[in-house]
This record gives sequence, C-alpha cells and structure tokens, in this order.
Amino acid sequence: MKPLDWRGVLSEHGVRFVDRGANVKRGEINIQCPFCGSADPSHHMGLSLESGFWACWRNSEHRGKSPLRLLTKLLNISYGRARQIAGMTDSEPPDPDGFDAVAARIMGRDNRIERVEQVRREFLNLPKEFHPVREAGATRRFFTYLRGRKFDVPEIGDLGMIYTLRAAISGPWQDRIILPYFMDGNIVAWTGRAIAPATIRYKDLALEECLVPIKETLYNYDAMLKPGQDTLVVVEGPFDALKIDNYGWDIGVRAVALSTNSINDEQIYMLEEFAPTFQKVVVMLDNATTLGVVDSMRLKQKLLGVKNLTIMPVPFGLKDAAEMTPMQARIFTEDLRSR
Repeated sequence: MKPLDWRGVLSEHGVRFVDRGANVKRGEINIQCPFCGSADPSHHMGLSLESGFWACWRNSEHRGKSPLRLLTKLLNISYGRARQIAGMTDSEPPDPDGFDAVAARIMGRDNRIERVEQVRREFLNLPKEFHPVREAGATRRFFTYLRGRKFDVPEIGDLGMIYTLRAAISGPWQDRIILPYFMDGNIVAWTGRAIAPATIRYKDLALEECLVPIKETLYNYDAMLKPGQDTLVVVEGPFDALKIDNYGWDIGVRAVALSTNSINDEQIYMLEEFAPTFQKVVVMLDNATTLGVVDSMRLKQKLLGVKNLTIMPVPFGLKDAAEMTPMQARIFTEDLRSR
C-alpha cells in the first residue's frame, strides 16, 4: 500500500498543517499532535510524506506508522471510517508494510536505518539440531514434557506444524523446547524452554542475533494479522499463549504473549494498532502472586488507547493459562467468544 496522501486528507478535513519552519524536516509536514491535544501549543508532530511515519517532538511515545491509528485519533472517527479514508480493503492487514515497517521503526531508534527498504533481509533459519517433536525416538522426552504441559497427544504434532515448535537434542540449546517468534511468516527470534531443571528456564536468542528482539514484538504476532476475529487474549508467556490459541483459533479467539509481565512501547503500538480488528481484547496475566492484579492494572493503564480492553484473572483457580487442561482451555475460549 502506498503512503497516504496526507496533504489531501488533512486539507479535506480542515486539519491545519505547516510544511516549512524550524521544526519541519525536508519531505515532511507538521501538525498539532492529537495525542498531546491542548498540551501541544503548536505543530510538534512530524509526518513523513514518503514513508508515512509520524512522531511527536514533545513526547517520544507519540509515534508510529499506522495511518489508521493516527486518523482515528486526529479526526475522532471510527476504525472502519479510517480504513475507508486510507483506501484499505477489508482483507488488508492493519499494518500496510508488515514486518519491514515494524523492524525499521525498531532499528531506527539508534539511527542504524532511516527507511523501510534498509531493513536487513537475512531471515533466520532454525539450526539443524532443532527437530520436530515425535512420540518416539530422540525427541520422545520432549513429547513427554508437552504431555506434562497438558496438551493432548494428537495436538502435539499440530504444535510443530502450526507454531513450529522444535526440540533441541544437541548443541547450545540442548534439552530445550524451541519456540520461534514470527512476524509476517518470518522467524525473527526464538526462545528455548528447558524441559528439565535448569538455572534459566527460558533462554532467549542473543539480542545481536535477533532480527527483532523478543521484547520488541509479541509471541504469536501473526495471529493478529487476520481481520475480523473475535477476541485477542494478552498473556505473559509463550506457553500461556499456545494453550489459549491452540484451542481458540478456530472460533476466532487468538492469543499473544508479552514474554514477561511488563509491556514496552513497541508492544503497546502493536496492540493499539491491531486491537480494533478484534471485538474485544482481554489482558490476563499470571495469578502467581497478588501482584498479578497490580501488574494487570498497570498494563491496562498503559493501554488506554485500546478502548475495547478488559482485564481478568486466570480462571479455574490456576496460576497461569498454560496450566489449563484441553477441556478447560476450550470452555474458556468458548466463554470468551460468547460474551
């Protein structure tokens, strides 16, 4: 999708902009930041006419690429109306540039790149010592581990096909279940969950080796790309997301994981951008301690831009979603779907 004709859109809707001045970069126009509101006395949001990126000089958190996010805030219109103005079809994903735009935004923070086209394209491949999980043979102990995580036998093979779960039988990742992080079908990072007692339960791919660092994306990110789904559940860990997504995807209940109990700016932008494509967004952090409720409330505070968001505790008195049995996971997702 080509960048939006921002000059035309702003003129048509009576939004004042400036194209010259001390704070206006070449190839950009500036508007009053709609996220700052009256706190912006001038025109502190720069909007690139070429790439579509926008950013506020006053508040570094007010930036992004999605024309939809900016249009809904700037014009106080619905998500559907914003899609019409942007000329996007119903089948088109919310992020028009997908992985490249997200990666460019992340990498551009330290001035390594300036344009989407400069994103490096050497996508990650899983090492040869990572194998599909089988019930017999060298990966049998990994199969047993997944049974212990309350996945039904027939579905363990599906986890390998759908989510590309792998077993590391040798090398530096030995004795870990590998959970790749995908963006637009490309592996950008992975983490390894130890299947036996270990000092570090989750071992992440080194930052310098990731295309996108784990905390700069969401586990199961691609689950958000299909428009018109019912519920998005935001959880802490990859196994929490796996349990919900595996038993809910066919009824439009999807799950993504933050990879911790905190959220950073990039994850906030992603959720704000994709939330309007779901009927509702549910934040469900672990019940491990009484801080779980506090963590959820803090996260909700950071996601004030998501109007269809609610928080809820993990049901059935469990510590986290990963502890659900298949039947509990199905009951839970069907209940979310019917609300």
